[in-house]
Amino acid sequence: MGAAASVTESASKVSDEKVELKKFLECFLALAETGKANNAARKQSWIACDPNGNGYASLAETDGWIKKSLVAHYGEDEGGDLWRRYRPSYIRAFNDAKDTAPEKDVKGANATTDDYVTKNEFRICCAFICLYATMDDAFSMIDGGGEGVTATDDRRMSLDEFKAGWDKMGTAYGLAGLAEIADESKGEVTPDSVFAEIDADGKGMVLLNEWCAWLKAKEVAVGGISAKMLTAGDDDEKLLNEWCAWLKAKEVAVGGISAKMLTAGDDDE
Repeated sequence: MGAAASVTESASKVSDEKVELKKFLECFLALAETGKANNAARKQSWIACDPNGNGYASLAETDGWIKKSLVAHYGEDEGGDLWRRYRPSYIRAFNDAKDTAPEKDVKGANATTDDYVTKNEFRICCAFICLYATMDDAFSMIDGGGEGVTATDDRRMSLDEFKAGWDKMGTAYGLAGLAEIADESKGEVTPDSVFAEIDADGKGMVLLNEWCAWLKAKEVAVGGISAKMLTAGDDDEKLLNEWCAWLKAKEVAVGGISAKMLTAGDDDE
């Protein structure tokens, strides 16, 4: 299990300015929910993600399915751009999802189910895809000093970049760690102290994996649904349902990410 679900709160509070992220989430968020319409859509998506029908989706198959989904939703150019934009996050979502169900040997192969996302793990994989994309978006906002991926981005975050983005972090995503930065009552929280905390290897640069690990630790520390999702497996159906219902309520209340999509099939829970 890993850090994907630490971005549940951020996904429900994404700023209207995060146009690309909202479009990305609109394509996958409903697939993480229950309900007749969402279940049917997820079954069709799983068939596309598992093209050979063996019940297992590799990282390459998952990556290809994400691209095809975005292209089908937004067209070749915009869909392809969105796929590339958040591609660094897919392996993290995949790795978290594939470890949630109990490990079993794969018949006829020198592998186990923990090498793949299984059908039973697909719903939580869709949730993790959304959550890690949100984390990646927050990272890219600071890396290079501007929104999205630009020529100045090098997939590393320097202290100077971190300081430059300090005032923008707390309000855009709703992540616990970033909200702590925005809390003016915590005078001991400074750019230097937080950066040093995130920079796990002490080499003066924060990488995406360090960023995600720090955000996960903050989510676990504050407790609540997102923390439970970080430490529970996909077999906890009640918990996942609780998370989805909570996230939906947040989105609908603020008119957020495709509220119309989130309420589809609500009578068939």
